[in-house]
Amino acid sequence: MTEKKENILILGGGQAAFYAASEIRKYNTKSIISIISNEKHLPYERPPLSKDCLLNKMEYSDCHFFNRDFYEKNEINFFNEELVEGVDFLSQKIDTSKRKKISYDKLLIVLGSRNKKSNENYYHLRSMDESMKIKEKMLISENILIIGGGFIGLELASAANQLKKNVCVVERGSQLMGRIIPEKIAKIVQQKHEGKGVVINLNTKVINVIKNQNFYEVELSNNKKIKCDMIIEGIGSEPNTELFMNTDLKIENGILVNEFCETSVENVYAAGDIANFYHPFYKKHIRLESWKHAQNHGVCAGKNIEGQKEIYKEIPWMWSDQYDLNLQLTGLCQDYDTFVERGTCAKEGLIHFFIKNRKIIGACGIGVGGKIGRDVKLASKLSEKKIKLTKEILANKVFKLNKLLTQ
Repeated sequence: MTEKKENILILGGGQAAFYAASEIRKYNTKSIISIISNEKHLPYERPPLSKDCLLNKMEYSDCHFFNRDFYEKNEINFFNEELVEGVDFLSQKIDTSKRKKISYDKLLIVLGSRNKKSNENYYHLRSMDESMKIKEKMLISENILIIGGGFIGLELASAANQLKKNVCVVERGSQLMGRIIPEKIAKIVQQKHEGKGVVINLNTKVINVIKNQNFYEVELSNNKKIKCDMIIEGIGSEPNTELFMNTDLKIENGILVNEFCETSVENVYAAGDIANFYHPFYKKHIRLESWKHAQNHGVCAGKNIEGQKEIYKEIPWMWSDQYDLNLQLTGLCQDYDTFVERGTCAKEGLIHFFIKNRKIIGACGIGVGGKIGRDVKLASKLSEKKIKLTKEILANKVFKLNKLLTQ
């Protein structure tokens, strides 16, 4: 393929941006590639921010994919601490907080998502700077309230507990991680936290908060009153699409893109958290927020920007580490006919396979250490290949699932 010298602009400086830029450069050494990021940091991994960095198992500097030498060597311009303020798709120009009328030939939007917030004064975790602030405050706090019993809230609860802090979690739903995790697995996670001393309040809301000089007084809907010196909120997120609401870009729970990462506007692509993409396997649009998706969708966008015409068909996968427990989720654990349980407890590994028309459409597992990783990964491959199977085979923990891939 003949290389074209195009001006390729990437809005957003996260994981999808890094992988897209790296992929473009593999196919094209002539194009001008520029990343515009509102953060001061180079692109970095986010999973350690709620776990290893807080526990001093990993330095923040080690989260960066590469140092600035990588970008200079690969001739990738990285402009940090620069906000995108306007986009003109007709003239193919953007305005930023530092510069006006920056032209592009192709545009990739990877602006990610932001945390929902009920109170700006609470701590929230999305960026490296926010993680640093949480760590600093957590070290001098004794009593910590976490609002929201999802992945981030529970990972922060685990970290705080391991730092010998008193932790209280408030979750408005009837179970932890309730939107996507099977009840039995959610219960195992709850029991682990409670066994470590974390206080879990389900079916509970924060009714009132009084801020004193050095602590908060919090009234809960279950009639409990607690005192804490730190409040962390993790109540979900939403895509950063405000900039494009009155443009020709189609917005529906994110920027709508097809299986090639193409938006409704010519020469404009989107990937990662901000993109509501069409998945050919599930035959519907999906918006995902996970480490692996940001990476793989960024790679796919980079290829398509360079004319490779690659369909994005990765089976979703995400994970969470809490204490010694590893939780993994693959596929979509919704709209299923039945489910099959493999294993009985976290110690030996417990997986729920979700079945539709005798095929796996999703799986969720929990185990100590790496107990369930192999079988969850195999579930993803079995799902992708649409292999029909029986409940008996899936339930039999002695049977090796990789045999099904060779039949």
